[in-house]
Amino acid sequence: MSENKSPAVIRLSEARAEHTAQMMKINDITAAIARSKKEREAAIENGKEAETNWRTRFRSLRGNLTDELRAQHSQRIVSRELAEEFTGLIEELEFEHEGEMIKAVRTGHAYVNAHNVAFTQYVEGQWEAAMRNLSPTLVRAVRLKLLSLRLNDRGRHTDPRHQEPEAILAREVGKVLADKAEAARLDMDAEPVVSEIGVYRPALTGVDMKLYNSPCSIQVRLQECNKKLEKQQKESQA
Repeated sequence: MSENKSPAVIRLSEARAEHTAQMMKINDITAAIARSKKEREAAIENGKEAETNWRTRFRSLRGNLTDELRAQHSQRIVSRELAEEFTGLIEELEFEHEGEMIKAVRTGHAYVNAHNVAFTQYVEGQWEAAMRNLSPTLVRAVRLKLLSLRLNDRGRHTDPRHQEPEAILAREVGKVLADKAEAARLDMDAEPVVSEIGVYRPALTGVDMKLYNSPCSIQVRLQECNKKLEKQQKESQA
């Protein structure tokens, strides 16, 4: 239920959905470009074949324009015009793809940031709860260890490499906990929140990572898109 989720997790779900929807748009455009290129190549090949057949037939008939020859002539024109239409369509689709990719970079950033916030907030909450409920046995052992280190503290005023007992204790406890944590495995069946958030950074499959990692490149691409758009508007008004 959404009312049981934190605002950060809700925002993550929204950002994930927004980015997924944006990538679906790009996938549709990419598929349309691939399909159009294939159809253009077919039209070009058909046009070449029709051109060759027509010229051969035209010469063999000594210029006698039969109904069949007229039909072949129309077919080669149709193939040529169809190829040109696909060329124009591909240019439009590629321009649209550029604009949608810029949007995908933005939704990708929002998705990754939302994941970072949700995961960090959840982890910090779990950490604080654990720190408030430390085992009395552990606290006692740490206290005794600290007293022992202080008792055996030597070289405080003479050894340049001297370390305070608290620093030694922090390092030793930290290493033990880090080693145990490294070897531990999360039972994801018992981690509904972690499972929903995801442990790793979201994969941005299909996103132009050069644009993603370069705000300057995005600005350059936007300027190029704006110039193309202005040119198209002028041509349509001419």
